[in-house]
Amino acid sequence: MRLMQRHGKSKFLIVVVSGLFFALLFSKVCFAQNYEQHYFLVDGPSTYRLTLSTTHSLFEYYQQKNHQLTQNNFASFVTPYALALVAEDIRSLFPNDEAFVNSVLMVVHQIPYQIVEEPAYPVETIIENRGDCDLFSFLAASLIESQDLDVVLLYYEHESHLNIGVSLQNPPRDARSTITYVDYGGTRYYMAECTGGDWQNGWRIGECPPELEGAQITVVTLEDCERIAPGQVSSSFGTTESSAISLSASSNIVMEGNDVVISGRISISNSTETVMLYAATGGRWFPIGAVKSNSNGLYMFTWRPTLWGQYHLKASWSGNDEYAGADSQTISVYVVPKSLVFIGGGFAVLTILAVVMFLMYKATHPKEVQTFEEPPQYV
Repeated sequence: MRLMQRHGKSKFLIVVVSGLFFALLFSKVCFAQNYEQHYFLVDGPSTYRLTLSTTHSLFEYYQQKNHQLTQNNFASFVTPYALALVAEDIRSLFPNDEAFVNSVLMVVHQIPYQIVEEPAYPVETIIENRGDCDLFSFLAASLIESQDLDVVLLYYEHESHLNIGVSLQNPPRDARSTITYVDYGGTRYYMAECTGGDWQNGWRIGECPPELEGAQITVVTLEDCERIAPGQVSSSFGTTESSAISLSASSNIVMEGNDVVISGRISISNSTETVMLYAATGGRWFPIGAVKSNSNGLYMFTWRPTLWGQYHLKASWSGNDEYAGADSQTISVYVVPKSLVFIGGGFAVLTILAVVMFLMYKATHPKEVQTFEEPPQYV
């Protein structure tokens, strides 16, 4: 029985080591391109082209989040941090609060309307370039909330509709109809309808679609919106140059509980940038930390995996006004369980003991030489 147990342990050791070897040999290395979308903003006689760039890592992060939508979790689909850079660029053209909100509506109105069965986060809506009232409202609220304006979601249960309300210091001046608002908690929120395909002449803040006049409204505040994310959508009014980011690990095989030093370089220099690091096990990616690069684009991060198994690692940089963001190649790190050392060590000790005992036996039992007498000869 003990011999069978030892044999089983040795087979386990061989299988694990062989698996690590072949997995390391055939591990995949891949690069993913950024997603880009373009929108237009009109300010009097001037038209601006706004380019949004999103890394594959950020898109994958939102794809893996919870997509169950109820009235109690509407706010969780609002993601101001992820869209803050985009909102800042829009705000640079439209510093006035009312003009800024209308420019956000102008952007949202350019996304094709399509009823979507499964709810989506704003990053997904931008990349997939489609949405309905829920998704457009989450996107508009995210952009407006990121600029510290007081915004709420307005839910119309009987009409199965959603739009937003925004608080302004003064009533809207550019509304082309009777101004519509909701008073809630001592604050006046002016209605902003997010659907509509005519982006140049679409709904403005303060205007109400006829089918919503007199409808019962439930106000949903944004205390529970997402305040931080592992990356951001970058944007620019000009042409952005491509960038690259490299990634390497101090070791591809590490013992459970030990550190792995992850390092690499962003292709741009003369500025410090935030690099987000991701790991995946079982096909699911999750952020493991963020680190600042130095002025030469170099970064270094120490990661200690707590569970053994195979991990895929990648690094991501969101980009800026001049450069599009980038994802690194994917590398593999194999974390070996501590128990494997004891199994392997025990197997080695047993082997050594067996050899020693064999040598001792040979030393105390010299080989006997057998002699044979010749049989008598008869004449």
